[in-house]
Amino acid sequence: MSYCHFFQTLYDETHSVGNLGRGTHYSVLRAPVWHDELLTRIERCAFLDFAVIWDEDHDDRVIDAALVLYTSGLLPPVRYIGERKGVLTVLLAPDVVRNWEVDRLEQYRDGISDICQSLEDPWSAQVDIADGQEHSIIHASRDDVATYLKNIDVLWRLGVNPKTQTG
Repeated sequence: MSYCHFFQTLYDETHSVGNLGRGTHYSVLRAPVWHDELLTRIERCAFLDFAVIWDEDHDDRVIDAALVLYTSGLLPPVRYIGERKGVLTVLLAPDVVRNWEVDRLEQYRDGISDICQSLEDPWSAQVDIADGQEHSIIHASRDDVATYLKNIDVLWRLGVNPKTQTG
């Protein structure tokens, strides 16, 4: 399934698989980007692979939010994005959170929050580190969620990866 002309769908689960959370499943999307994960301009276009984590209702308004992040230049740090109970969760590459100064991370969080409030159906925003323990992208134990997300990353090598750069 193609969710958006700007994103190529690499993998798409359309309904829950297994017993994690409340109907958890995922898709992997690819987008061309001109900034690395730290939002530093790069010389040549690269491709960002990121995962959408769906819950039982497979609310594709997540794609609308991802598109606004993309057109605002805020998508390259994102590894996972998903909505649950009216909260858009954006999980960032661990290196980004560790390398950004506190004020830079806060500025990024404010940008995500502003975008969530500007959507047709506004959401709250939660921005965290992909391997963090404070997010609620999936309603399940923290260890199970961490394992699930890590498995997606192992399978797909999410991020702006040198192997996906052009030229």
